Amino acid sequence: MAVAAHEVGHAIQFCREEPVSRLRERYMSKANQIQRVGTAILITAPILTILIKSPVLFISIGIVAVITMLVSALMYVAILPEEYDASFNKALPILSEGYLPEHLLNSARSVLKACALTYVAGALLDVLRLWRWIRFLR
Repeated sequence: MAVAAHEVGHAIQFCREEPVSRLRERYMSKANQIQRVGTAILITAPILTILIKSPVLFISIGIVAVITMLVSALMYVAILPEEYDASFNKALPILSEGYLPEHLLNSARSVLKACALTYVAGALLDVLRLWRWIRFLR
C-alpha cells in the first residue's frame, strides 16, 4: 500500500502541476542522454587508442567519460525533492487518514523512505558501473 500511495503522490503532483513534479522531466532525459554519451565514450576509448596509438588521447577520453557518468549520477540526485514530496508530503498523509492502521505506519514510513531513495540507488549503481569500466580499461 505504501508504494501505491507513493505513486498516487506522483499523480497528485502531476495533476496539480506542482513545480516539484517537473524535476523528473527536466533532469531524467538529460541524465539518460549524458549516461549514453559516457558509455559510448568508454566503449570507443580503447578502439580509438589502438587506432591512433596515443595514450594521451586515451586518458583524455577517459576523463571525459568519467565526468559524463558522474554528471549523470548527480542528475538522479536532483530528483530527490520530487521523490521525497511524493512519499512524505503526499503518500504518508493519505495513509495516515485511515488507510493503514496506526501500528503499520512506521513500516509504511520505511517503505516510503525506500521509494524516495530509489534514484539515489540508481545514482550509486551508475557510480559502481563507472568503477567497473575504469577497472576494465586499466
